[in-house]
Amino acid sequence: MDKYSPKNMAGYDLLTMEQVAKKLGVSLKTIYRWIDSGELPVSYVGKRTYRIFERDFIKFVYAKQKKAKRRNK
Repeated sequence: MDKYSPKNMAGYDLLTMEQVAKKLGVSLKTIYRWIDSGELPVSYVGKRTYRIFERDFIKFVYAKQKKAKRRNK
């Protein structure tokens, strides 16, 4: 694979909204709500196409876990 391909930018994989929804077990509508609210950052790879960097996905999941732990205390 070319090291400059969009799939491998900055050494991180780019995920689609569908992949993120599947990994989290939520609907696409939920993913788009998180994107619209600014909770889940996206990167544009075209005029109307965007992806989520794996590192941003990991940070998002970690932040959600921390919030859930605080609520359960």
